[in-house]
Amino acid sequence: MAQDGTMTIEISYATEADIDDVASLFEQYRSFYGKAPTHDARTFLEERVAGGQSLVLVARDGYRVVGFAQAYRAFDSIRLAHEWILTDLFVDGAARGRRVGGGLVDALVTSARDNGAHAVIVETEADNGYAHRLYESRGFEQARDTGRSVRYALHLRDHH
Repeated sequence: MAQDGTMTIEISYATEADIDDVASLFEQYRSFYGKAPTHDARTFLEERVAGGQSLVLVARDGYRVVGFAQAYRAFDSIRLAHEWILTDLFVDGAARGRRVGGGLVDALVTSARDNGAHAVIVETEADNGYAHRLYESRGFEQARDTGRSVRYALHLRDHH
């Protein structure tokens, strides 16, 4: 517990035991983008975690999962290296303003760096000012702006 009496947020890798909690947040995340709830979402997450197909991080406030991030490994043939693409980042409304999103991004960057990735890439909607400030505050640089979305990159290693 923090000195101010609030619980400390802890970030860890998701396990199969976390699937139900993450799936609940995943449904809220999908709803934000106008998608209807479906049992397929839970199955989708379960397959990604069980198969090691993606990196899923969870943020916990005590025993409650209050946020998650999901990233996929991709390969860059030109640089002969791999990168992580952050596709999903969501924080429960009750936990917003507590730097949970930033903690998840920081943990993802640390994991990517520790595993030899040359970059972390993320794309967000052009009108999502909060996300832009979050990524820019962590050193991500704008790589592309389509008018509808903005792609950011954080280069971790110099590959030729």
